[in-house]
Amino acid sequence: MIYAEISDAPALQKLDAALSEATKPQWYRRLLIIKLSATERMSVQKLAKMFTLSDDSVRSYIHKYNTSGLEALMPKSPPGRRGKITHFSKSDWDRLLEQTPNQYEKLQTDSRQWTLDLISAYLKAYHEISVSPPAIYFALRRTGYRTGRSKLRVGSPDPEYQAKREQLTELSCLRKRDN
Repeated sequence: MIYAEISDAPALQKLDAALSEATKPQWYRRLLIIKLSATERMSVQKLAKMFTLSDDSVRSYIHKYNTSGLEALMPKSPPGRRGKITHFSKSDWDRLLEQTPNQYEKLQTDSRQWTLDLISAYLKAYHEISVSPPAIYFALRRTGYRTGRSKLRVGSPDPEYQAKREQLTELSCLRKRDN
């Protein structure tokens, strides 16, 4: 049987502190496996079944901890290149999508609805970033935008359009007077 070996009280305190501060589920699960293995003496098979992992994964976590400590358990960042548009925030997407595509001269379109292809063309023309529609889809999802059937948005090239629209909404909410 293989168990996690906690050498002394400070090591246990360090593990408990890491458990209480863990925010990512994967990291928390690894720490909990180590704690249960060391303090409760749970077997690899029981831990694997409890956390729906393979026996080999649990053994590898325990082995990493026993040889190199907590730092070895830390999940690595996923492989691959960082996305080209991951720096776009929700407010950046808001600024883009509140205008209609026909308001951008370089797009040369009469469309009033954004599509992933039009966003791709916009990024190429205005930001010199070549991005595929699926990458745009995932970037939008990551910032909280839902995709699906589009809704017609009324837009205007007038820079004060939004302020005028809000004034109109306020006026329509006022109580009507009887004459």
